[in-house]
Amino acid sequence: MALSPRQQAQEQIARASHILVATRQHPTTDTVASAVALGLYLKAMGKSVDVTVPNFEPSQAPAFLEGTDIIQAHIGAMRTLQITLDVSKTPIDEFLYDIRDGKLEITVIPKQHEWNPSDLAFTHGKDRYDLIITIDAPDMASLGPSVTEAADFFYRTTVINIAADATNEHWGQINLVDLNAVSVTEVLFSLFSEWNEHLIESKIATALLTGMMAKTRGFRTPNVTPRTLTSSSRLVAMGAKRAEIVDGLWRTRSVSTLKLWGRALARLHHERDSGIVWTMLSHKDFLEAGTGAEALPDVIDELISTSPDAKITALIYEHETEPNTVCVTIATAPPHNAIELTRELHAIGTRDRVTICLRETSLIDGANHVVDLLKKSVKN
Repeated sequence: MALSPRQQAQEQIARASHILVATRQHPTTDTVASAVALGLYLKAMGKSVDVTVPNFEPSQAPAFLEGTDIIQAHIGAMRTLQITLDVSKTPIDEFLYDIRDGKLEITVIPKQHEWNPSDLAFTHGKDRYDLIITIDAPDMASLGPSVTEAADFFYRTTVINIAADATNEHWGQINLVDLNAVSVTEVLFSLFSEWNEHLIESKIATALLTGMMAKTRGFRTPNVTPRTLTSSSRLVAMGAKRAEIVDGLWRTRSVSTLKLWGRALARLHHERDSGIVWTMLSHKDFLEAGTGAEALPDVIDELISTSPDAKITALIYEHETEPNTVCVTIATAPPHNAIELTRELHAIGTRDRVTICLRETSLIDGANHVVDLLKKSVKN
């Protein structure tokens, strides 16, 4: 009998010696919590694992979430470079190396005679990782430039693709995409429970419940299912710190962040014909609110949650340090594709969220340009 995708994934993990866990760019709280939970679970299995969230900053994770120290902001070396020198006939006397002007200089001194160029060989060593697990990544491009630059490695290594989104292209060799789950953390909890529930200790349980609660705004979204509620109850029984999660996600917003929310909501525009919701924030707004760009992810998440009918949400703001530069974060819901909508502007991001910066423009002109482009793209 053929193995199910879950069984195939478990077999691949059991055989792997060094696993790379990689998430999409512009991660949500659910994405980061999933990365933490999976990394800790694999370590509990005794696996060697590296966890990467592109350009990760500690501020992207809730302060109460334990285990974020395992997250790296960049993928490390994929494989080694091996230099081989034949010393069978000409033995080594001294070996010296130095780094000058960004170059590694190696000096090898023989005991006698000398080496010929034919004695030296350069080869690539083995791949550093023998398994890749991706989280919340609809396609390979969503993992960011560091992956695009190492595409050959991803093509020659088995990928387990874990997601809970209908936009996922099932691009892995093994695809664990559960469209009935409300979050990636709910998918992971189902997998962990099936594989070895006893490895789910308090830190892992808290990370899983954090993602589920963040994705559902505290179980208030319409896609919450009885399975979701049952899973959350089991996680609390396993040691998930529900009170800390609630306080950390919703009761500890700084006054400055709340002020910025208020300014964004006061300027909210709703283009009913196109389903576009957008707002603007100026330098003055940031100064008077007493906060900076670190508050923007919370602002756009609040815009999305307060505008359930919006298909496209745009937050347009003046850059903190670059004069005459306006940046835009655009979030989309199916059937819209954020990258396709903003292709003319060369946006960076994923199908459901992109960021663009426009130079030599004012806030008003930049907003008008972006909104007009979105309207035009929606009509087409």
